[in-house]
Amino acid sequence: MRKSGLGLALLFSLIAPIKAVYAEAIMISGKLQADLPAVSFDPGPGDFVAYVNSNTITASGAGTACNVTVDDRATSSVDNLVCFFEWLPNTLGFTSNGFTLSGVPNTTGDLKLPYKISYFSGSERKKVEIVKGEYSIKSVAPVKPTITGLKSSLNGLVYDGFSFKSYLKDEAIKDIAVSVEPRNYIQYISIGSGSACEVPIGGTSCTIEVGSIKASDTDELLGSRDITITANSKNNYFAPPESKKLVVNWDYRPPVVDHTLWNFTDEAKTIKVGGQDIYTGAKTVAVAVKVPQQETEGEWWLPTAMSLTMTPDGVFKPTTKVTLDDGTEIDFKQSWATPLRRTLQPVSGPQKVGDEYLYIFDLTDLINGSYAATFTVENTSKNSSTYTEPESKLMLSDNPTLMVLKDGQVLTKRAPVYFLNEIIVAAFQGQAGVADIKSVTIDNKVVSLTPTNYRGIYYLPVGDDLAVNSDHEITVVAENLYGKNVNFSTVFTYQPTGFTLKNLEKNVTLYSRVRQYTRLAP
Repeated sequence: MRKSGLGLALLFSLIAPIKAVYAEAIMISGKLQADLPAVSFDPGPGDFVAYVNSNTITASGAGTACNVTVDDRATSSVDNLVCFFEWLPNTLGFTSNGFTLSGVPNTTGDLKLPYKISYFSGSERKKVEIVKGEYSIKSVAPVKPTITGLKSSLNGLVYDGFSFKSYLKDEAIKDIAVSVEPRNYIQYISIGSGSACEVPIGGTSCTIEVGSIKASDTDELLGSRDITITANSKNNYFAPPESKKLVVNWDYRPPVVDHTLWNFTDEAKTIKVGGQDIYTGAKTVAVAVKVPQQETEGEWWLPTAMSLTMTPDGVFKPTTKVTLDDGTEIDFKQSWATPLRRTLQPVSGPQKVGDEYLYIFDLTDLINGSYAATFTVENTSKNSSTYTEPESKLMLSDNPTLMVLKDGQVLTKRAPVYFLNEIIVAAFQGQAGVADIKSVTIDNKVVSLTPTNYRGIYYLPVGDDLAVNSDHEITVVAENLYGKNVNFSTVFTYQPTGFTLKNLEKNVTLYSRVRQYTRLAP
């Protein structure tokens, strides 16, 4: 700041003019001293950091010489001496507004910001410079941000580091806390062009509220992706900015059904699980489950809950009466309840066997009928898979019906039989083919059968080799799909006549089951 020779003139110009002066001369002895106006400066918080920090310098009047103002319309009086302050133009990146000078330094080093103080003289308010000075600042070079750590929050858990693995499908990242080295400017932390946070001057962290960024960005059950975290000044001075990759891995692979064993029989069966033969009880289904993350650290992948949904599918349509091609009608007098949709829970499991897991379901309470079977299995992380059996499953808890008929009636003990091929043997359980004749013997000799249009229903053959007018024992064994056997045995009398036919020519044919016609076609 330098003194102006006009200081004394200022002092006198501000004194009201004397209307009448009668002396021809005035002599002043002693020493006359004028006070010059002064200003003070507030540089505001923070350092002057070139290219990145926006600073504001505020000037204000100091001392008693005059009242410093930035209003060029202000006038002085005897009791109120007014000086006019103004910042002078500069090329250092700052612009003025009254007492304030704001901007981002555009260079480093010692910077001098010019200003001056003036007063307005006389009635014409001629602007007279009193003081001209410079305010000096130290501008330092900025240091690029450095990201030192990340903490990611998902579902109440915090993962520390530049990578993490997600196990819960569709879970979203809630927030990411970013740690940085402290800097003397505001650091701006962002994820792409979306969420961001600011680290204050001298601070070391801030938290980005993400909210809805899913860990996975595809429908793949296993994968990884990078999320780029950038740090820069608020005006994006650094190019390229500081950046770090947050590597997000995910594994949503569920346990899966590998194979099943349906046992509708009354006997135990074995299923191979994990390379071992495991016995399962009657009327059960055993399920072998594989886990893709076998022996991975932690328990997030372990199989847990499993269910079996049995839905009636209508594939099995039970009937109680059938009509053969020759018009014979057979009523098996069976009754069938309507099956219901059921969801079953395992009675045991998961049991680890080798590299697989075994579940057992009890089927004894199922109503007889056919079902579409769907398994659902999940792991600790609630990742689940479903498996639907490709074929309908038929539940049969009852024995098949076995009937030996003659003339539509059950063959009774010692009933007369004149033609063996009039006898029908029938094994049936709701639908053709569910049960079948396993064997027929007469007098312990196997008898060949003549099929009908229904599997499981047969005629006996012609019995030319049977002794006539004598008793013969017939034994029939029937079996259904699941090995349930029923037996029938009785004695019948073959051709009980008081006469015999002799001297028949070889080409003579005896007919049985011949229908009577009232009119023959010409």
